[in-house]
Amino acid sequence: MRQESWSRVIAWGVALAAAVVAVMIAVWSGEHSHAPSAPANAARPQPNRQTGGDQTRAVCAAQLEKLGQALRLYAADHRGQFPLTPTPAVADQELLPALQARGGTRGMFHCPALGPDGAPYLYHCYQSPGADRWPKWMPATHVVTVKSPTGTWLMSDYLARDRPGPHSQTEKAFNYLCADGHVRFHLGSPRQVYR
Repeated sequence: MRQESWSRVIAWGVALAAAVVAVMIAVWSGEHSHAPSAPANAARPQPNRQTGGDQTRAVCAAQLEKLGQALRLYAADHRGQFPLTPTPAVADQELLPALQARGGTRGMFHCPALGPDGAPYLYHCYQSPGADRWPKWMPATHVVTVKSPTGTWLMSDYLARDRPGPHSQTEKAFNYLCADGHVRFHLGSPRQVYR
């Protein structure tokens, strides 16, 4: 074969190899794209090998999304207003009466990944911070509606002062539900993302 023929064979082989690689990448991407994508401005979850990591967070996030849907149905019947509690609240105590008509049960206010005895979610639509048990950086009032800015907290995993979050044994790692219905994950101080 002449030099030109070899050059064409090599060029054709390189093109064929590139096409095969492109098809393999497309197939692999399709197989791994079934997970819902997080909002563009959401904090990216970090691996957490100690508690099952992404799987437990995903179960918890799905539960918070369901609660967000129920709360938005409530708000649709109340001129865009979410239930307002006197202070930041333990969700299963304050929200159950408001959501029972929409199928709410006490168990839905607990992260299923943490078991039935896990701490309940906290609700963040309140009139006053109340007693000293709430952090001083939380606003004096936090009234949330369906028109609140993106990222405004409505509910979160239970967070105890000076203890790690529910999705880590060593650091603050938690999910929170926003007024717009999105659930976000944050690794670090809640103060950094509280809106």
